[in-house]
Amino acid sequence: VENKKFDNIKFKKYYNYTEILNCYFKNCNFSETTFQGIDIENTMFENTNLSNNELSERSLNIVEFKNCNLVGINLSDSYIENVIFKNCNLLYANFSGANLKSVKFESCILDETSFNEIKWKDLFFDKCKLKGTEFVKTKLKDLDLSTCNISDMALDINHIKGLIVSYDQAVILSTILGIKIKN
Repeated sequence: VENKKFDNIKFKKYYNYTEILNCYFKNCNFSETTFQGIDIENTMFENTNLSNNELSERSLNIVEFKNCNLVGINLSDSYIENVIFKNCNLLYANFSGANLKSVKFESCILDETSFNEIKWKDLFFDKCKLKGTEFVKTKLKDLDLSTCNISDMALDINHIKGLIVSYDQAVILSTILGIKIKN
């Protein structure tokens, strides 16, 4: 699929391998769609439902998701570069094992999302909800979560060094790490 614009379409189909290039999807619904393989490049999704889609081991390059429902989306082991998620619901999403380069999450719900064993460069989180989110076996050096809600996160002590947080978040992290603070 190349150079197409889709508006207000409900997709109900099984797609074997699909490549989406230079497309725009607005108010579309992919919740009843199955992708056996998909690569997406230079494409925008706006107000679109991709919840519970299986997009693991895929490539996303120069893609923007704006106001999208991505609950339960599986992007594990995928290569994700130059991607923006803005005002999206990514509750229960799975990015485990993914390679993220120049990826930005802005004002997103990422509660209970998994970022386990990811490799990243230029990863940004701004004003996101990360309650219960997992960053296990992921190096967090220089990752800035200072504007995010980070309560109940799952982190491992071996990879937390260099994580950037606010003073209030440092107290939250101390409880996650089992540190007891006394007045």
